[in-house]
Amino acid sequence: MLKKKLAGALLMVMGGTAMPWCMAATQVDIHATPMGQVASSALASRLSLGAGSAFVAEREIRTARGTVKTREQQTYKGVPVYGRSLVVERNVSGAVLSAEGAAERDIGMQLMSVLPRLSAQQAPTTLQARMGHAGLAVTNAMSKLFVYPQGQGAPKLVYQTSYVVTVQGHPSRPTAIIDANTGAVIRQWEGLTDGRRPPAPAPTSVLATGPGGNELTGLYHYDNSGPGLELLSAQRVGNVCYLQNDDVATYNLAGGQRATLWSFGCAGSNPAAWDSFGDAINGAYSPINDAHHFGGVVYDMYNTWFGKPPLQNGDGSPMKLSMWVHYGTNYENAFWDGGEMVFGDGDQYFYPFVVLDITGHEISHGFTEQHSGLQYDAQSGGMNEAFSDMAGEAVKFFDRGSNDFMVGADIVKPATVPLLGMPALRDMCTPSSDGASIDNAADYRDGIDVHYSSGVYNRAFCTLARTSGWETRKAFEVFHDANALYWQPAETFDSGACGVEQSALDRSYSEADVAAAFAVVGVTCRSPM
Repeated sequence: MLKKKLAGALLMVMGGTAMPWCMAATQVDIHATPMGQVASSALASRLSLGAGSAFVAEREIRTARGTVKTREQQTYKGVPVYGRSLVVERNVSGAVLSAEGAAERDIGMQLMSVLPRLSAQQAPTTLQARMGHAGLAVTNAMSKLFVYPQGQGAPKLVYQTSYVVTVQGHPSRPTAIIDANTGAVIRQWEGLTDGRRPPAPAPTSVLATGPGGNELTGLYHYDNSGPGLELLSAQRVGNVCYLQNDDVATYNLAGGQRATLWSFGCAGSNPAAWDSFGDAINGAYSPINDAHHFGGVVYDMYNTWFGKPPLQNGDGSPMKLSMWVHYGTNYENAFWDGGEMVFGDGDQYFYPFVVLDITGHEISHGFTEQHSGLQYDAQSGGMNEAFSDMAGEAVKFFDRGSNDFMVGADIVKPATVPLLGMPALRDMCTPSSDGASIDNAADYRDGIDVHYSSGVYNRAFCTLARTSGWETRKAFEVFHDANALYWQPAETFDSGACGVEQSALDRSYSEADVAAAFAVVGVTCRSPM
């Protein structure tokens, strides 16, 4: 892939002469110095990216220096360009101090039209046919149009499309980049990161009680009896309470796939008698109550630490977390399906998957999808999984003041420990102790499961959090900011480290400490070639 660096305000200069442009779309690494007052709409022109290109501001953070960094998505004739965005830093007066990232230049030289032959509705149907799922019931069908850079080839107009389907009793979320004109699959992966909502009448906000926990954690009650045991925030209609509020709504799948908003009786005027119970299963006392409470904790962590909820609607408004509990029969997993967090009840090996860190893990898959969009395969897939593991530890730290870096320890049944070789699903500090995960980038191989390759970034995170002057919150902040601003869908371990190091600088944290943590796992900041 041809890459050129733009230094100075506009473009790289060698011996005082600008490098000549070629008449084909090429990726350009942007490293622009102060540019003065430049609106997002004028950036592409100032950077000489060619007719039709523009930038659209997506989100921003304020740095410790008092400047504002904005992620700016490149578009071509209004269509976003896949994997091409800038992080633009502006001072208090709005002047551009720097612009860093990747852009595509002269797209119009090879892409004549952004009008696809396939409609957005046809894209998931086309993928269904190619996956052999035609005729099967699907949910959450999604598609988004992109201009897709092709390296040495001409850019293509594509859809990133997905849907949720059950095949032989197992949920799946086929996800692919397909040619928007021919329907050809360019890249495909499993996007399930391990019913319709019924309309609700006008409610009144109330607080209710109920049990939680499992045989391992012990039985507890949400009754304000201690930290982390706040009353359940619900809504009341007449003599019925529904387990939903402005931030979280919790549904019962009752062993199937049709979701019903969880409800319970709340007659009279004594909230102490409004008790949400009745879904005990497989050693857990109320996975529904736990899902509702833990979802609220994750929501509060993102809001408190970052000033924004974990998920947002397309218009930028806060997205209510939709927690779907009791999925399937003896289903030993949990997943984000693109719209909901879905939890199985476990079986002989695991208790129900509704515990605090797994809740944070699944919600944060949604955060990643809505921000960097890390592809769920190759090294970016390992980073995707690792970020969710980090979020699980962060929410434990937020809620309890400490964390153990052991993923899913609260669901592992005692008899399962010898099979796993540890009392958890993953050990973030020593990933290879499970006999399958890797904890150094040198051990990465093509095709390795993303849960196993997550060990590289997991160990880096643990190392950083345990570094003098750091703790779990600070470590999560820099990975969060990298996900929100710097990472692109097809990151590598090395290129992703650059975003984390830059995020440390943005917060006036030690960049050297971040680099040292990555060095432990064989990762060095460098842009992909």
